[in-house]
Amino acid sequence: MADHPFPNQSELPRSLDLNQPFDSPDDPVDDPAAQDAGQTVTTTVRHSKRSDRLLREHMNPRNVAEIWLKRLIVFLVVAAIAHEIFASYYDRKMTNAIREVSGQQEIEVHCRRVWDEVLDFRVKPGFVWFGSGVANLQLNVCRDAAGWSSDQEDEDKRVAVMVLTHELAHLAGHHNESLTECVAMWTVPRTAAALGARPEDGASLAIWYSANYNPRLPAAYYAPGCLDRSPPDSPLLR
Repeated sequence: MADHPFPNQSELPRSLDLNQPFDSPDDPVDDPAAQDAGQTVTTTVRHSKRSDRLLREHMNPRNVAEIWLKRLIVFLVVAAIAHEIFASYYDRKMTNAIREVSGQQEIEVHCRRVWDEVLDFRVKPGFVWFGSGVANLQLNVCRDAAGWSSDQEDEDKRVAVMVLTHELAHLAGHHNESLTECVAMWTVPRTAAALGARPEDGASLAIWYSANYNPRLPAAYYAPGCLDRSPPDSPLLR
């Protein structure tokens, strides 16, 4: 009968401590044949750290909940970084537009992040803390304004440009909402041009907004006949 391909069970170690790594690259191992010949010979058994880790993980698998928690954390970190990159792009685009229109280099636009909305339940599409030089806009308003379209059916983008211009009028020093709306309607052709629109598109936007959207706002924002009069006195219109 051929020899059994596996060693005798009695020759195997009775226990295996899985908490200990395999022999490290420098662990000496005696050679039995050399010992029988009266010689002292050592060989070196080399095992990679990767094989050590794979064995430990195979014999002591990690908790599934722990694995998914780590994956969730990685996903949230990546999503937060992507969100910040996305929002920062619109910060710059909106800021460049209002600086071009106003000539003021110290003002800026902050497109609100998800964490801004969590910490502040303000639902307005835009607002300015008076005394600051920052216009705060909802991120979707920044996105729509940046994606300017001359399509008159695309109301979201047209209104977004007006919201941006309204907050710019606040930054110019106007507090009364009706006057701010009127200043914004006179200024919006220049804002639209700064975002890539043709002059006639910006003028069309102001007329459309005055006739169709401004009358639907709360009374404090209503500026009837604004475009029928001379431009209001404003640093943006001088």
